[in-house]
Amino acid sequence: MTRREGPPDEAARDLLRHHGDTTPRALRALGVDPSQVLDLGVNISPFGPSPGVLAAVRAADVRAYPDRGATQAREALGASLGRPADEVLLGNGAAELIWSAVRALVPDGACLLVLGPTFSEAHAAAHACGRRVVEVRAREEDLFEPPLDAWVTALARERPALVYVCHPNNPTGRALDFLSLTGLVADHPGTTFLVDQAFLSLSERHAESAHRLPPNALVVRSLTKDHALAGLRVAYALGAPALLARVAAQSAPWSVSSLALAAAIATTAPEAEAHLTIVRERWLAQRRELEGLLTQAGLAHVPSLTVFGLVRVPHADDVRTQLVQRHGFLVRSCTSFGLPGYIRVRASDQNARFVAALTRVLTAPPSR
Repeated sequence: MTRREGPPDEAARDLLRHHGDTTPRALRALGVDPSQVLDLGVNISPFGPSPGVLAAVRAADVRAYPDRGATQAREALGASLGRPADEVLLGNGAAELIWSAVRALVPDGACLLVLGPTFSEAHAAAHACGRRVVEVRAREEDLFEPPLDAWVTALARERPALVYVCHPNNPTGRALDFLSLTGLVADHPGTTFLVDQAFLSLSERHAESAHRLPPNALVVRSLTKDHALAGLRVAYALGAPALLARVAAQSAPWSVSSLALAAAIATTAPEAEAHLTIVRERWLAQRRELEGLLTQAGLAHVPSLTVFGLVRVPHADDVRTQLVQRHGFLVRSCTSFGLPGYIRVRASDQNARFVAALTRVLTAPPSR
């Protein structure tokens, strides 16, 4: 299904800028003590950063301006990936890189093609720039399997300047196989593909991180999910030097702090890479356990490749409120993704308790 979108109304604009985080103030308004809540709606590693990354952050010199060119960080990341430093660009989180890419790569009169339902930042950035957005959505009846044929048809019809594809996708946890993704990009050399790999390292497809996409792809990877660095805001993009230069021209100077640069360098150390391997194995095992428990409980869900997944519910906003008020579990309502019948849940060491709580919420008689 393809949906064209013009300028959003106020309600749609709010949805585009909505994320899974809930403030302590909002929780207190629901009568909930924030300290008693387990947040399963934000996909940050519950295992924390590695000791080496934390030590690097604490040792960073905050007295001087950070290196505007992020030279050491680009060299370290590039070396760890087998790429030259000029194919790496640092950013103040993936969202900044996505917004900069949309501003740089979707000229006036061109359109952005979004492969949805998906993370909203590319969509929001295009609307902020007054650019047209076309969305091709995966279908619920296909368990949100990426509709490759529909994407190809939309590419031929719309001839977009930029395509946003989240791989694996947030919130569905689904993804094209790598050969299909590579073929899609290679078959459309006149179009730039913004490939958001924020959750690739935390997925069953993590080995793809070592593979290159064609030169018309701009890959964005977050360090905040797997290394638990959300407070530092740090991510990087991979691409051809000329493409990265266009994106960099849209970024503010000194947008990446010295602490974030130190953390980025430290994530390439063997100790940090070993830590990430352990995090991935434990978290993916928890996701498999969660899916098994949901199946045993007869709760409909979407098979995922990463550490979170979709669960079918009658009304996501209501279920979310009941879970946090009655049981202390905070999940992501997917209404803002256009999926009001789903919640997104990250796996945790409390899977069994969560599934029991969700079952009670879904089977409780309606309040009078």
